[in-house]
Amino acid sequence: MVAATQSASVYAFDDSKIAWHPFAGIDYLEFSLYDLDVERQVIDLIVKFEPNKIVALHNHLAQTNMMVIRGELRMYETDGTLKEVRPAGTYTRGKRNDVHSEGGGADGAIVFYSVRGHGDENLFEIMDDDAHVLATLTMADLRGAWEQQRGALQCQRGVN
Repeated sequence: MVAATQSASVYAFDDSKIAWHPFAGIDYLEFSLYDLDVERQVIDLIVKFEPNKIVALHNHLAQTNMMVIRGELRMYETDGTLKEVRPAGTYTRGKRNDVHSEGGGADGAIVFYSVRGHGDENLFEIMDDDAHVLATLTMADLRGAWEQQRGALQCQRGVN
């Protein structure tokens, strides 16, 4: 009988061809939208977090599922204490009304997010350190970002 052997292959995720965009009002991350289904209120995007930086406190008003593609995503409580570390390969089904901050580990993080709307235009609240709402990110905001991103890509490709 031949013994079965396991081989673990490790693949590097190359993000050099992704058109990263700054996220207005949120430091330490960039994003790229992949799909926006207005009717079903589903938004798919990828986010790149800077190494060892924490983004603004925020609230997920819509269910947000995520898959860590590269690095590790660190989740923080509202008081700034580390709550959880999610390494590459971790999938999490998010929940609504989840106030936290997050950031990349020592090598940063790249995370795929799928936001599932719930019939309301409001998707996220950006907060100050005392959890006071500074801004609300809406479906209309993401539609605008989607149109702007698509326009930039068309210009890069020479499409009119």
